[in-house]
Amino acid sequence: MARALIQLALDSLDFEQTISLAEKAAPFIDIFEVGTPCIKHNGVDIVKALRAKFPEKLILVDLKTMDAGEYEATPFYAAGADICTVLGVSGLATIEGVIKAAKAHKAEAQIDLINVPDKLACAREAVRLGAHIIGVHTGLDAQAAGQTPFADLQAIADLGLKMRISVAGGIRPSTVKQVVEAGANIIVVGAAIYGAPCPAEAAKKIRDIADGKNTHQQKVIGKIHDILSQTSDYYPVVLTRKLDSANRVFVTGAGRSGQIAKFFAMRLMHSGYTVSVVGEIVTPSIKRGDLLIIISGSGETEQLIAFTKRAQEVRADIVLISAKGDSTIGGMADNVLQIGVPEQYGKVEGMPMGTVFELSTLFFLEAYISHLIHDKNIPEEIMRERHANLE
Repeated sequence: MARALIQLALDSLDFEQTISLAEKAAPFIDIFEVGTPCIKHNGVDIVKALRAKFPEKLILVDLKTMDAGEYEATPFYAAGADICTVLGVSGLATIEGVIKAAKAHKAEAQIDLINVPDKLACAREAVRLGAHIIGVHTGLDAQAAGQTPFADLQAIADLGLKMRISVAGGIRPSTVKQVVEAGANIIVVGAAIYGAPCPAEAAKKIRDIADGKNTHQQKVIGKIHDILSQTSDYYPVVLTRKLDSANRVFVTGAGRSGQIAKFFAMRLMHSGYTVSVVGEIVTPSIKRGDLLIIISGSGETEQLIAFTKRAQEVRADIVLISAKGDSTIGGMADNVLQIGVPEQYGKVEGMPMGTVFELSTLFFLEAYISHLIHDKNIPEEIMRERHANLE
């Protein structure tokens, strides 16, 4: 099977922003799509600019032509477009007009199946007329209603027609492998790249997945990134407020979460707090005015429930760091810091035996310590002085 092409949808109305995004993602992109909003706003000039700047890339102009196919598509092919789109619902005469314009410029026509009632029949007829690409496209409104392009993609691929298949509609890193395996030749990505903190990194990740280069390291990093992206940015404020109002801090967890708790306790000690790890032989009794921080993915560990009840009895403050918003411990805690959302904690390839919560929490807490020391202007030299020297 030939290497799948990655197509970046450039949907911004801003001319310079469009060019800038293309420059950032260019090393990992095969096709630049001038999206319908962008082409309507900027016209043929944006096509000329992209053609001049990226002579080695394919340029698709998403005209979504509905009428006057040859007449509408011709100036965009002449400006440097390699592909123009025509709506499947436009009718065979309009489709044939765009195909004619494409052939005249040694270019290609793509038939967009968005809102086509009989997609299979339309695809067959379009290929008979000479269409080069069939676009399986789930629009934004349909995506908002929960629809995906995957069923249509499989059905079109099963036809075995001599054309390439493009698929668009909410494609994310987690679904790239699925669309490639279903038979997509062109993967259209929009928000997953232009909405990412670093578009170049997002484009590279999608490129690697499409090429089968998604290593276990990348899977782990990607999963942790996704979970922390769904974790509230306000939690550091809450945690600092609790730490600063406490007389002493007690930290606990069970199993792997217990190891993360010890790591966090050490970091808090480096930052100047009076900290104890529950269960250590020198840990004092907890009292009113102290803070108990519990790390528990489920919030249901029996031993930790017992610790929480005891802390509640003496009226200590309680903070739970968990994968769940609701749990037995969460019901007794003063604050619950939920890491990610529950649906992110299914089976993850490359992360055996449920390490997702623990690793995500480790990264969250390490980032929190970074936030804390910068917020309080704690010099690293002071932290080093507090570090154990009997080792």
